[in-house]
Amino acid sequence: MGVTGALAGCGGSAGSDDVTLRLVAADYGRSSADSSKKYWDELVRGFEAQHPGTKVDVSVYSWNDVDRKVKEMVAAGHAPDMAQIGAYADYAAAGKLYQAEDVLSIPVQADFASELSDAGKVNRVQYGLPFAASTRLLFYNKTLFAQAGITAPTTWSELAADARALKAKGVKFPYALPLGPEEAQAETMQWLLSGGDGYLDGSAPTTSTPPRTWRPSPG
Repeated sequence: MGVTGALAGCGGSAGSDDVTLRLVAADYGRSSADSSKKYWDELVRGFEAQHPGTKVDVSVYSWNDVDRKVKEMVAAGHAPDMAQIGAYADYAAAGKLYQAEDVLSIPVQADFASELSDAGKVNRVQYGLPFAASTRLLFYNKTLFAQAGITAPTTWSELAADARALKAKGVKFPYALPLGPEEAQAETMQWLLSGGDGYLDGSAPTTSTPPRTWRPSPG
């Protein structure tokens, strides 16, 4: 997941040197108790304290809706200055985003994990600024594995062999890939990448989904 920034949104009130930046962020919480808004509120308070004259207006939407919300804002001519979204390649292709080198120093860019930086690139140019990453886990049933006389797999070929062994022992579903309504695309990509493949073949430009920065329209 990444953050993007658009110049058009930057601005201050007439007759004032103050600047207000508009940020759209994704909410990964399940309720107000663990809402991501708490994180952003604390971050903004610290940032504003260190940067007098700069305010940050944060709008937090469910991660299920945030991409659509930003798309609607852009279409209406009210793109935020920054957005924590997944879909960004179309905005980059339309020239609406800053390149990472436009907004970050070389030391900061060098501090990113290369795999995450690469995920923010379109045609080898980085637009997405890595913000967060997660690792999927493989769970297995120790009792069923013991009954089948097998151990946890460490390769895809071992996983396939273990699944066949479990199937032979009457296990109805020896392997399950979660493809429900929550991040089915991420589970699919993990499976594809781990098997040496991906969404696209080598002949097509790669697109992905981290944080970025918006380039405002002229005027």
